[in-house]
Amino acid sequence: MFATSRLCPTGSARVNKNSQIDMFITICRLDGAHMTQPKTLSLALCSTLAGVAPAAVFAEEQKEGFIEGSTLTVLNRNFYMNRDHRNGESSPTGNGYSEAWAQGIIGRFQSGFTQGTFGVGVDAFAMIGIKLDTGDGRNGGRSAFDVLPVDGEGRARDEYTKVGGSLKARAFDTVVNVGDVFPSTPVVAFGDSRLLPESFRGVTAVNNSISGLTLQGGRLHSMSQPVSSNMRDGFVTFYGGAVDSPWVAYWEYQFF
Repeated sequence: MFATSRLCPTGSARVNKNSQIDMFITICRLDGAHMTQPKTLSLALCSTLAGVAPAAVFAEEQKEGFIEGSTLTVLNRNFYMNRDHRNGESSPTGNGYSEAWAQGIIGRFQSGFTQGTFGVGVDAFAMIGIKLDTGDGRNGGRSAFDVLPVDGEGRARDEYTKVGGSLKARAFDTVVNVGDVFPSTPVVAFGDSRLLPESFRGVTAVNNSISGLTLQGGRLHSMSQPVSSNMRDGFVTFYGGAVDSPWVAYWEYQFF
């Protein structure tokens, strides 16, 4: 009978990784024994539980939109690097010793897409690198170090910035970005091993029409090195020398 049942204190609810609500309720008799028959649930309670999944799906669908699908992230990166190429020998000029300590703040904004078959949006970023400690003769001054930009006399700058963005469009499971992008493929990938990351400028496209299959392609025109605020035409690779405005194509399939 309904009059002889109650909700146990062990009842709980949670939201899983797919934004769906998982609710766990244990039904007990007043004498403490667990009731195993589902008929002990009242009609009102069953209706409530039945409405949980549709409500979660509706909430997920409502997330789509220029504002609703937007994200803003801010990363604070404290970076220290030390290299000693003197091999135990003294170096009066300091050319064999490199040391730098800096703080980077990396802000990225990614909007959602406007609703409809054809959606548009924007991505933007703003970054700043701030020198904390590095003196004359300790800032590297070589491209292999690349923690802070240096002036004509080899002195590290106090700060530098990177600002950029791109327009994006989505239609039929394809997203196209035009502007400053951060590709991550075996063919071309932005470097992020220093204070601030590299960025590229060009056009990229990603398609996910087939389940498990990702197609990527595009053309890149210029890039910004980790210690540069500006874009530079042309690319230098570790395996093939200089490249001008490369075309990029890549596909990936996940079996599981």
